[in-house]
Amino acid sequence: MLSCSRYADIVDIMSKTDPIMQQIAAELSQFDIEKSRGGYNLLDRRCESAIARLRPIPDTDRFELFYWSNDRGRWRSFGNLGRLKLTLQRVHEIVAADPIFRSTRR
Repeated sequence: MLSCSRYADIVDIMSKTDPIMQQIAAELSQFDIEKSRGGYNLLDRRCESAIARLRPIPDTDRFELFYWSNDRGRWRSFGNLGRLKLTLQRVHEIVAADPIFRSTRR
């Protein structure tokens, strides 16, 4: 794993060329952002673990939110009603409030 300051440097460089990453970093500034396979991982700066994943929904300003499922060993879509189309502000509210995003990925 890279150190927090190294991640900040990478995010700074990538956000200049990736407008979606720049948008996520501006709204969710308490996390480091890592681009990964068509999505963006939100990294907890204290333990450098991915606590959530965002996938942009094409042609919108919305994102799909995922959490890590230790039971299934993969990212799972957040929400009981299927695929949610969330704004970054709503993502911020959910990640801050829901305890499922406080557990670390194993």
